[in-house]
Amino acid sequence: MGERELPLPTFLIIGAQKSATRWLRLNLGLHPDIFTAGREIEFFNSATHFNGRGTTWYREQFEGWDGEPLVGEATPGYMFWRHQPAVMAERIEQTVPDAQLIAILRNPVDRAQSALIHHIEGKSLPADTDLLEFVHASPPERERLGIIAGGWYAASLEPFQARFGERLLVLLHDDADDDPRGVYDRAVKHVGADADFFPPELERVRFSYQQRPSGDAHAERQLTLAGRRELFDTFFADDIRKLEEMIGRDLSCWDPELASG
Repeated sequence: MGERELPLPTFLIIGAQKSATRWLRLNLGLHPDIFTAGREIEFFNSATHFNGRGTTWYREQFEGWDGEPLVGEATPGYMFWRHQPAVMAERIEQTVPDAQLIAILRNPVDRAQSALIHHIEGKSLPADTDLLEFVHASPPERERLGIIAGGWYAASLEPFQARFGERLLVLLHDDADDDPRGVYDRAVKHVGADADFFPPELERVRFSYQQRPSGDAHAERQLTLAGRRELFDTFFADDIRKLEEMIGRDLSCWDPELASG
């Protein structure tokens, strides 16, 4: 018998960045019927990968697959504003037209703060970068790191919803924190697996900078309530209202006064 061809994914976790996509990927991969790639593959958001290396290369990234019927990967860049979500949605539909999609979203103010810390620790921003000063220094839609645009969820998800409809599942990080079992079950059912299985020790949502002692060094970066209100009202309030209509969910828990309580 010839060597078995590696699969293309049956589901994708498309984002959002800094919103527990890694948590979701790791825990879904514990299901006996699900195989998940061990890293962010960045296929659809890379011209080198998508146009140059193609689906042959994409299949090779699922090395380790052992015949599991469901296969997935998580690349938050697919939902990233700078990568043009409409282009991403079209490429995904062309390549894996039957795929199920999942997005998991976090309070956009918290996400912006987490993204700032991520880039400071990655040395792409100076250590003394102030979030409010940074986001007011250049138009968010042109700022390459997507500190603000990474939280424009409704605008980013619109082209995916238009193409995939009910095959796009939107989850909230808040729910993963409060009810990880419920979120896990919803995700498992959405990708087509048996929801009777549950990991013996479902990993809690952790953010990378919180897992290291250096996380304490960022305590002074916490925004004031006034700072949170400024970011929320200036950059996110309109998009959140659209998102509420899109997913049929009250997101008042993201309001700065309530989120700080």
